[in-house]
Amino acid sequence: MYVIYHSSDSFASVTGVSMLSLFENNKHMDEIQVLYIERGMTEENKDRLRQIAQQYGRSIEFMTMPNWSKKLDIQLKSCKTGWLGFGYNRLFLTEFVPEDVERVLYLDSDTLVEGPLDELWNTNLEGYYMAGVDDCLSSTYRKLVDLKEGTYCNAGVLLMNLKKWREDDILSVFIDVLKANNGYFVFNEQSILNSVFAGRVKVLHQKYNVNSLVYLFEYNELMKLRKPKNFSYSPEEYYEARNHPVLTHYTGNFYVHRRPWVEDSDHPHKDAFLRYRAMTPWADTPLAPDTRDEGDKRHTELCHKLPRGLMIRSVSFLYNRLRPASFKRKIKQERK
Repeated sequence: MYVIYHSSDSFASVTGVSMLSLFENNKHMDEIQVLYIERGMTEENKDRLRQIAQQYGRSIEFMTMPNWSKKLDIQLKSCKTGWLGFGYNRLFLTEFVPEDVERVLYLDSDTLVEGPLDELWNTNLEGYYMAGVDDCLSSTYRKLVDLKEGTYCNAGVLLMNLKKWREDDILSVFIDVLKANNGYFVFNEQSILNSVFAGRVKVLHQKYNVNSLVYLFEYNELMKLRKPKNFSYSPEEYYEARNHPVLTHYTGNFYVHRRPWVEDSDHPHKDAFLRYRAMTPWADTPLAPDTRDEGDKRHTELCHKLPRGLMIRSVSFLYNRLRPASFKRKIKQERK
């Protein structure tokens, strides 16, 4: 199994937890190779990650993240302040993954592997460019990300068919799309992948990417909150994923003050993360301080104070009406 992670130095310990959980729950696999794309990482943190790999008899290779904007002469932009642009690496995998590697599993740093990945890894990708979990997107957002058909999948967990990418010269397609849109996309590379591969994305069971929303909201609440078009999962599948996750994705969320690697986390699934963290070389390292700005803290507090029904309706209006309007203005500005 060929797995790819990426992070800056500040997220090395978080990625270390994910990587250890990957190895711990897949000891039976003959081979797991990790490619770690990094930028500015200290040798101390690299050594700790190597230590985890060596502990399980696995291999890890580090690669310094290229400056893709400079290399491709395209100014890649982020749609959100604070996103470092690491995700764009997903578009250029055929540039640095060995030719004999036909598929890769790309995992975000803030994922936790809680079960074996055999079934996921062996997913039949014949005719598909990638496989992922439905990201619960409304019609409004589907238009913003230029998705005319198929399912929009979250990029935190993606099984990618690099054999088909190479056969169809997908890299050239990505570059053309980036240039045509002046390097700006709502949700960055996630939208490019879903738009370019529209109708050729295999939908995985939700248990392979259980994000924070699933732990925080009931099925009917999520439908009211997100107003998705053609959501792929039934209530039964939704609760199966929550109760028996194979891959948890600790996505940032308006209703959570602090994720599990931050002091005094209030994430409902934090204990699982902390259990694996205690097995890493960062076990005795203090958790990160809460660095959110005061505005974000006040917004989260307000959401908890409002009656739940009113809170969901209010956030839904902001998310599905006001936020898309803001993105539309940004698109016009950035794509001039």
